[in-house]
Amino acid sequence: MKNFLKISSILVLAGLVAFSCTKDEIDVEALTDFAPGIVSITPANNSKIVVGNFDLKVIVADGESSPLSEISVQLLDEFGNTLADATQAVTGTRDSIVVPGADFAVPAEQLGAGIYNMNITVSDAKGQTTNRSTSFEISLLPFAANHDEMWIAGGFNGWGGDAMTLVADHTWEISGIDLLGDEWKFKNCLDWCDEDWGDTDCNNFMESNLSGGNGNTACGYSGEVTVTFNDETLEYTVRPAVEFATNLSGLYLLGTFNNFDGDEFRFQLTGDNTWELAEVELAEGDEFKFAEMPNFMGKNFGDADGDGVAEEFGNNTMFMGDPGIYKITFNDATLEYTMEFLGTGGGGGFESIGIIGDATPGGWDAETPMTDNGDGTYSILIGLLDGEAKFRADNDWAVNWGATDFPSGTGTQDGPNIPVTFGLYQVTFNPETGEYSFEAASVGIIGDSTPDGWDADTDMMPDPAEPSVQTVNIELTDGEAKFRLNNDWGVNWGAGDFPSGIGTQDGPNIPVTAGNYTVRFNVLTGEYSFE
Repeated sequence: MKNFLKISSILVLAGLVAFSCTKDEIDVEALTDFAPGIVSITPANNSKIVVGNFDLKVIVADGESSPLSEISVQLLDEFGNTLADATQAVTGTRDSIVVPGADFAVPAEQLGAGIYNMNITVSDAKGQTTNRSTSFEISLLPFAANHDEMWIAGGFNGWGGDAMTLVADHTWEISGIDLLGDEWKFKNCLDWCDEDWGDTDCNNFMESNLSGGNGNTACGYSGEVTVTFNDETLEYTVRPAVEFATNLSGLYLLGTFNNFDGDEFRFQLTGDNTWELAEVELAEGDEFKFAEMPNFMGKNFGDADGDGVAEEFGNNTMFMGDPGIYKITFNDATLEYTMEFLGTGGGGGFESIGIIGDATPGGWDAETPMTDNGDGTYSILIGLLDGEAKFRADNDWAVNWGATDFPSGTGTQDGPNIPVTFGLYQVTFNPETGEYSFEAASVGIIGDSTPDGWDADTDMMPDPAEPSVQTVNIELTDGEAKFRLNNDWGVNWGAGDFPSGIGTQDGPNIPVTAGNYTVRFNVLTGEYSFE
């Protein structure tokens, strides 16, 4: 055993020596010998700057084994005329060049609006070279920005658009609007023709539809507010149009219904020290607290004795009222709170509502689920055959509604089947009152690839065998297209795939190549094809 240990020790020492030699032989020079890089360019590529004086600045870097040698910067107008051409020596691993605007062939402050191009060449001591060509725009805007205009659109204005004002570099603002707690987005043209932004995470940073799609901003803002948006960082703010006194940076409702975590139930400051949560659904036995932040950082408040006055860092509040939807008001000075009952919500407490019948896609075997609108009603856009239909709760016949009237009426428990005629419908149903309506709808295809461009839809027709699928035979040119409901941009579908894909609400324009096509679009799934 002793001999074995001695041999092992010798082998370990030998390995350490071998490793040490290998480490010393690493080629440090090779690891720091690379072509020069361009760290930053001012004005930045594809940026907009305002009319006035500005300088050109380029920062470059290189490795220790091949230090910087020379840099050249050339400025051209859109017609190819040279406005600046400068070359200077650079040294070390990081250096820069600045070309003053006053030294341009035409001084920078005298340059008009338009597109300008920069050509940059940087070389190092070993003759390695990097070239870059960029462009920027001098605009007539009062401040630097990445877009010429900005709009805000949502349920509060029918998804049309209210113009925003550029108030500082990259900062757009609009005041005195009420978002009504509805969904909304920013867009850079009134007709949704280019880029739009939404914040599905409610983290105050927008996502662009040009970077893989986005959704609407549904963060519960209500009351008159001022909205700002930075089109460079994509950060935005929504604050009361009138500034109110408050002791808190924010307020959230955390409870058993959201595992005491998250920003889903965020209060709005509507008056001095007064916070409101428009609605939350509560069940008997739910526990909750008021918290300054969505993760219990900062202050929090609970009311263990249920007297309507919370205590800072108090125990959980136990909800013992009738199940349903409540509006909650909290005063951060007195710590008093009130809970206003708004209704049972959720369609009378049902987990789901569906439509079923031989007129529907699933026949009498499977219901098609409807969407909970959050106000006690359910709806669905669906194609129906000639036949019959009923509404039912929780995918079961225990609770179902029917009547003999069409296209609208009041269903009753275990009522007769509703007679339905062929077509595409926006169906709405209120399980509390039994009221229902089948409103005729239409889907069209629109875009610069279609016969009427972006000005008018080309109507599609329900497939005779599967009316939820809309079809049209159409000759298209190279361009883009989208599908939309009832000749209006309130509901539209798009995606980046061709000749088939799955369209999403407010998705990007569909790229189209010229040809004669049979176009199919399924309003239930968003699936489309150009054959």
